[in-house]
Amino acid sequence: MTSRVLIKADGKVFLVKQQEIDFVEAAGNYAHVRVGATSLLTRSSLNRLTSLLNPERFVRIHRSTIVNLDQIGHLEPQAGGEYLLTLRGGKQLKASRRHVGQLLRSTRSHSEDITK
Repeated sequence: MTSRVLIKADGKVFLVKQQEIDFVEAAGNYAHVRVGATSLLTRSSLNRLTSLLNPERFVRIHRSTIVNLDQIGHLEPQAGGEYLLTLRGGKQLKASRRHVGQLLRSTRSHSEDITK
């Protein structure tokens, strides 16, 4: 797996390091790749982007969202089995019940657990 991805947006091709990507959100046939304060709108499906991103670093948290595990500041359980994620930059994202199990497994395998 390469450490960079090529993202075509706004008539340009951006070379983006995977660790710089905060999260990716689906927008119909497009996807917003969030890199800090920048949003790159690319004509690519979330499934295609998922196949390019390192599965040890990125996890799907919703049918329309993939997040970089390194960018998660904290998780808050919500009613109905969902979780609210707050990223290091302050952005909040919702993890659906369907994806919470994989999120928690990925978070535990990606981090040292001192809660035990």
